[in-house]
Amino acid sequence: MDTATTNQQADDIIRNHAWFSTVPGFTPVPLLDLLGITAIQLDMIKQLCRVYEKPYDEQKGKAIVLSLGGAMLSRIPGYAFRSAFKAIPLVGWALGGVSLAAFAAAGTYAVGEVFKEHFDQGGALHDLNPESFRKFYREKWEEGKRMVEEWMKNKDKPEE
Repeated sequence: MDTATTNQQADDIIRNHAWFSTVPGFTPVPLLDLLGITAIQLDMIKQLCRVYEKPYDEQKGKAIVLSLGGAMLSRIPGYAFRSAFKAIPLVGWALGGVSLAAFAAAGTYAVGEVFKEHFDQGGALHDLNPESFRKFYREKWEEGKRMVEEWMKNKDKPEE
């Protein structure tokens, strides 16, 4: 498979999983949302491994997601606030869900971009060092937030 095709498939996988990761944000049970987001991220990594023809190991995938997610969890006051806010009937659930959904999409996008970059450099799942991608992850997190803002602005526009 050529590089352009691989990159396009990887971009599609990352965007789709970022979009799907918004769904657990609306789970009314705190921490259950985090489990759902993690499961979606692991599926994304598995699919990226398949596209890049790299062996997949779920335990290693979990370790890396949790390590990279440390950046997400380091914002735990933000997560805790968003998750706890959902406990307020109706309004809290809706606003907390929207907020956490955006948070999840940006984080999932960043995780996917880290793996794509690592695989593009010839790396494999077993040799990805999350510490070496912290700055890149933060940059992609911000890019992911902008992507979510675009989704929200264009939500009522038909696809072209």
